Amino acid sequence: MIMVMGITTLAPAQIIRNQRPRAYGATTATPPPAPEARADSVLAGPTQLTPRGFDSPVDPATYIIGPGDQFVVFLRPQGIDFRLTVLPEGKVLVPDAGLVQAAGLSINQFRDELKKGLASFHHGSEIQCQLMLPRTFVVYVLGDVTTPGPVQVSAPFRVDAAIAAAGGVASPGSKREIEIRENGEVTATVDLVRLQRLGDTAVNPMLHEGQSIFVPSRGPACNVTGEVWQRGGYEIVEGETAADLIELAGGFTTNADPGDMVLERIAESGEITVLKLPESELATTRLQDGDVVVVPDKRSFPGIDFVRVQGGGGRDGRIYLAEGETLDSFRPRFIRLRNDFDLSNSKIERRQPDGSMEFIPVDLSRLVRGDTTLSVVLQSGDVINVPRLEDIVYVTGEVMRPGEVDFQRGLPAGRYIAMAGGPSDTGSIDKLEIFDDRGNRRDGDRDSVVYRGETILVKRRTAVVWGNVFIGFVSLTSLFLSAYAVITANSN
Repeated sequence: MIMVMGITTLAPAQIIRNQRPRAYGATTATPPPAPEARADSVLAGPTQLTPRGFDSPVDPATYIIGPGDQFVVFLRPQGIDFRLTVLPEGKVLVPDAGLVQAAGLSINQFRDELKKGLASFHHGSEIQCQLMLPRTFVVYVLGDVTTPGPVQVSAPFRVDAAIAAAGGVASPGSKREIEIRENGEVTATVDLVRLQRLGDTAVNPMLHEGQSIFVPSRGPACNVTGEVWQRGGYEIVEGETAADLIELAGGFTTNADPGDMVLERIAESGEITVLKLPESELATTRLQDGDVVVVPDKRSFPGIDFVRVQGGGGRDGRIYLAEGETLDSFRPRFIRLRNDFDLSNSKIERRQPDGSMEFIPVDLSRLVRGDTTLSVVLQSGDVINVPRLEDIVYVTGEVMRPGEVDFQRGLPAGRYIAMAGGPSDTGSIDKLEIFDDRGNRRDGDRDSVVYRGETILVKRRTAVVWGNVFIGFVSLTSLFLSAYAVITANSN
């Protein structure tokens, strides 16, 4: 035996090896192809063939048989095996016993009927019947789905998979009040949001022939925001309360303050009213279209100090602060500090009472090396900013393409100038000024080693400078002589 997705199935050779062709009419050892494998099994138009798969073993007590289901029957000890296929009229043709009703029965009920039909022909035999291949059938998925129309599915099949085969619920469609219709009547509604958010499989029933699925347009909705795990807009099913929507939103986070919740509601006049929403009233507060349930953050209120960390490669964001905590005692709470951040140029940003900002430089690289002298006392609201090291070098001045070039450890200034297109006609590759990221200046030439984040300023050649001075002097002299000549001529 082999197992396929939780259903016990026999390999074809095992099914037919003990058949008696003369007695039961079996003429071939090749099983028919599965309906979903035949090229002509897909209906014309928008119909889609869904892939075979089972989310649980078939339950013989609840699986309802329909036309196309295939069974294998074992008679022991005779060693007789044969197959049965449910005919379009819902019956199976059983050797010796004739026609036996199957469609509309559960597998267990069909087994009982089969045993009754065969009992008079096979006294004392053990009769076993197993579902070998579930049927395929068509359901119509209509309404606000991406591709409305017929969808061919394989039993047993659930509503969510049929909707997925139709391309999913379209943007104006409801995910919470999907209708299952049969003989023109709504027999059940499906809530895909409860299925997906809460794992409630009871709202996702199996399908059978004669049913259709209709996705209506989305109804009233409200927004749940603040300290819930999945904040956002949620469609409201009739009769739901604020507690139901908070449950769909994943419930309160660990930082939620349920004691200060509010309900924002738009009145018919267009005015917004803000109502207190005590936790004790969540289960009785009915929601309306456009409502907003706000769950505040208990950390937003006075009495809890914190700092923010930006960069460094460890913890980012808000971190609670103990009273009197210094940067040295705060060190383990970074978790880690990586060397691809500029630890030595870190800063503490602190807002002053007058609204201005103070920037306190701190060298966190010393802290990493065990220097405990960094005794800056942290204050609530401080921001510890650890900038990332820039893997670039700036080349400016008398070069062809001033700007950024990639930093490569150990390269001299001449190579970076070459990557910037080389010096201009007036630039000197041996007349350089190099600035570090703190603004400190040093003179350099083409062989000077450049470090990450530094700026290379290529200056003009000395000859060009003196030439410009000479040209300027000549021009000034010419102007002076011309003016002198005019004055002399006027005086005569």
